Amino acid sequence: MPSHWTLRLFVAMISAVLAASLSGQVRLGAPSYQDPGTAQWAGWEAPGAQAVGIMIVNLNNGDDETYYPSVDEAIRATRKKGILVIGYTYTGYGTRDPKVVRRKVDAVYRNYLVDGIFFDEVPTDCNASNSYLPTQFLYYQQLTNYVREKAGARITVLNPGTYSPSDCWMGITNILMNWEDPGLANYRDNYVDFAWVHKYPPDRFWHIVYGMNAGELSAALQLAKQRNAGWVYLTNEGGDNPYNSAPSYWNAEALAAEQQAVQAPFATAWPDSLDANGLPQRGRISVRWSSKVGSQWQIFFDTDQNAKTGYHGGGIAVGAEYLLQGSASGARLWRYTGSGSDWSWTEIEANAELDDLDGTVRAASFDTAALGGARVLNYEIRALDSSGKPIGDSYVLPLSIANTGMLFDVLNHPL
Repeated sequence: MPSHWTLRLFVAMISAVLAASLSGQVRLGAPSYQDPGTAQWAGWEAPGAQAVGIMIVNLNNGDDETYYPSVDEAIRATRKKGILVIGYTYTGYGTRDPKVVRRKVDAVYRNYLVDGIFFDEVPTDCNASNSYLPTQFLYYQQLTNYVREKAGARITVLNPGTYSPSDCWMGITNILMNWEDPGLANYRDNYVDFAWVHKYPPDRFWHIVYGMNAGELSAALQLAKQRNAGWVYLTNEGGDNPYNSAPSYWNAEALAAEQQAVQAPFATAWPDSLDANGLPQRGRISVRWSSKVGSQWQIFFDTDQNAKTGYHGGGIAVGAEYLLQGSASGARLWRYTGSGSDWSWTEIEANAELDDLDGTVRAASFDTAALGGARVLNYEIRALDSSGKPIGDSYVLPLSIANTGMLFDVLNHPL
C-alpha cells in the first residue's frame, strides 16, 4: 500500500488532470440511474459534453454483474461524446464487506469501459471505527486504492451526501459529493459552508438538489458556485428515487451551464529555453478558457497568493498584483499600483497576446518574466460585455511557474 504522502500526491496529480479538462464554473454530473441505451439515458446525455461532464452507470443498484452488449455499446457511445461514465457501488456507510465491494468494482471494469467508480453511502466521519479495518478512512482508502490499480481511467467519487467538518476524504478521492438533499430552501439554509472546502479546486466537489422547480434553477446554480461545487445536478424529480429520468428543465439547466461566461479555464507556464537553433526563447504563461458570451476579458493574477493584498475590489476573489486585459483589439498586461480597491494600474511590456481559437475558445499569453519572478500564483478570469460590464467570473485556480516541466508532463501524460 502506498504511503499516505504518496497517495495524496497521486490524488493531487489525478485531480490536476481532471481540472485541466473539466474545470470551470459549473458542469453537470448526472446520477443517471437508468440503463445505458434507454430513452432516459439518451435524455441525460443529449446536451453533450459542453454541459454534461459525468454520468453514472448503475445496473440494479450496482449489483448486476452480467455483461450486456447493448449497455457496453451505449457507454462507449457516451464516452465518445466526451462525457465521463463511472460505475456505481454502495458501501453501506462502511458496513458492507469490502470483498463484496471489490467484486462489484471488478465486474464493472471487466464488463465495460468506464472512467472510474462512484462509491455511495459514505460516512462523514473518517476517524470513526469500522468493523473491517480500524477506521473508516482505512476502509475507503483500501477501496479507492483498489480502483487505482485498474487499467484505464481511475476516477473515484465518495458520497457522504452532506457537508463534512474536515477534509479527511480529500486525500483519497478525486471528487466528494458533499450535498445530496431535497429542496432549494434546505440547500440555502442548512448547508454548512466550511472554510476548508474553498482551499480545493471546485472540480473536487459535487452538489445535488432534488425536488426543486424550474424557477429556482438560477438561484441554485449561483449557490453551488459560491459554495465551490464544480459539479451539480438539479432536478424537479423527488420521492423515493429522484433519478428515474432527467429533470423536466434539463435543457434549460444544460444551457445555463453551457452559456457561462468563463468555462474550462486551464493555464500552463514554461521557462526560458533555447530553440532547435540554439536561440533563446522567452518563457511564457498561457491561459485558455471557453466562453460563448463576452467580448472582453480580464485575468487577475495573485502572485503572493494573498487575497487581502493587491487589487481586491469589484467582487473578485483574489488579491491581484497583475492584470491581463484582452479584447478583439489585442491584450495588455498591467501591474497594480493602487491601495486595494481603487482602479490604479501601470502597463508592463510583456508581449501579451489574445487569440480567438474557434469562436468559443480563447487563449491569452505573455512573457513569464513580466511577473517579477513569481513561482506560484492564483488566477481568476472575468468576462465582460461590450460596454465593460462584468457578466461572469471563473473560480480561483492555481498555477505553478516553478518546475513547470514536471507539471506539464503530468498534465499531458496522465497516469
